[in-house]
Amino acid sequence: MRVFVFEYITGGGCVDKEIIPSLMAEGDMMLNAIVRDLTQLESIDVLVCRDLRLDSLPLPANIHWVETDWWGAWLTCLDEVDAVLPIAPETDGVLESLCRSVEAAGKLLLNSSAEAVAIASSKKATVDCLALQGVSVIPTWRVGSHPQFDDQPLVVKPDEGVGCQDIHIVPNEEALLDYVGSRESTLKWVVQPYLAGQSISMSMMVGANCVCMVGTNIQRVVQMNDGFCLLGCVVNGLKSHQTELLELAQGICQAIPGLWGYVGVDLILTEQGPVVLEVNPRLTTAYVGLSQSTGRNLAAMMMRLAEYPNERPAGLITGECVHVDLELGRVA
Repeated sequence: MRVFVFEYITGGGCVDKEIIPSLMAEGDMMLNAIVRDLTQLESIDVLVCRDLRLDSLPLPANIHWVETDWWGAWLTCLDEVDAVLPIAPETDGVLESLCRSVEAAGKLLLNSSAEAVAIASSKKATVDCLALQGVSVIPTWRVGSHPQFDDQPLVVKPDEGVGCQDIHIVPNEEALLDYVGSRESTLKWVVQPYLAGQSISMSMMVGANCVCMVGTNIQRVVQMNDGFCLLGCVVNGLKSHQTELLELAQGICQAIPGLWGYVGVDLILTEQGPVVLEVNPRLTTAYVGLSQSTGRNLAAMMMRLAEYPNERPAGLITGECVHVDLELGRVA
């Protein structure tokens, strides 16, 4: 089987703009991890796209170099393979468009469905779906449709933002409206209360009829310049609340049909318990350390879920602590 792994940032998606170094480093780490896992499997041949401005990577994969037309390169590679694993931001519908393209081409999509991605791409739509299922979520409103707030700190972010980009902490509602008014008018903004607690994440492998928790992770998030910055994570660094988190994971998958393969979830661990912030229907940074942490090849698990959709792996797979450092670009 030939598998096309498309990492958007390093694979040509930014050919018409300058690549942000931190996003490039994170993209390369995820690309390295999934390609190495896939190429350990028998009869798997991997194809990747690579921005012509970047150095080649020492990967056991075929490289399609992209100079100007990344969408044309995407379509060319899509035509040459059996299966596709896209790693792309949800912003501007990029990940959803890629998934729809794979589905329309009749190729095996090694990711959540386009419909599931469409829901998870919107923080407001995600929270609404999860709340209906009884999942504990952070209250989220669209700016302009929000209630009147007391004098309290708030977090404002793009509804379709990714990671910590463009997230801003404001001291009150007046500052919220001033901030949004000063930013790009085409963006849809949401506002949430500032929630005290520990930043954590879940890593799940989701099949047609099962949810397997493979990582309960501590996010190394720091507050910086009225925003947040992700420095890395400790994969399987969280040893408590695992049963509660597994129940949350099952509720999330019931609330958003079509989640499949690797899915990440960002949460805040409060004194009252874990609260869901957002669902990431794609590879996340934690994947970089998961195979080392669990002693399992997670790409093999994903391929098995595709081949045997009725199989039910263990609900919880624990692992050792593995540090993923985005600043240094290393796993330890």
